[in-house]
Amino acid sequence: MRPARLRVALRWIAAEAGTARPVVLVGDFNAPSHPDRPEVARPDTRAAEQAGLRDSYREAHPDPEAEPGATWSPVHPVHPEEGDRAGLPEPQDRIDYVLHNARGLRVLASRTLVLGTPAPWPDVAGNAWPSDHAAVVTAFALRP
Repeated sequence: MRPARLRVALRWIAAEAGTARPVVLVGDFNAPSHPDRPEVARPDTRAAEQAGLRDSYREAHPDPEAEPGATWSPVHPVHPEEGDRAGLPEPQDRIDYVLHNARGLRVLASRTLVLGTPAPWPDVAGNAWPSDHAAVVTAFALRP
């Protein structure tokens, strides 16, 4: 998600959710999390946090070093054989999120997931896994 789109989404969420409605925002932010990489400015996840959204994966796994939860790029550990990045390692970052506002929600578990054994680029045609990202799967309990 790009910063301008995220700001629009956060304004819409604030206007529609009120003070009691649970909200879950799921997406590929294309940016690592600021708690995971505090040495680098990460305005997207910081804006979501300031808007009252919590990171479900980091709630379940508070230590980014012990449980990095990389979602990019488990399928392509090395950049495709083209251009000036050919053969260089791809980033192993967490850039996909399940965020929530905790209103009536409690995180039971959260994990990253890739099914099967996907082949890296360029042999992706036969992959059962449909993405070059890992999924983030979070189980919530609803509180009364």
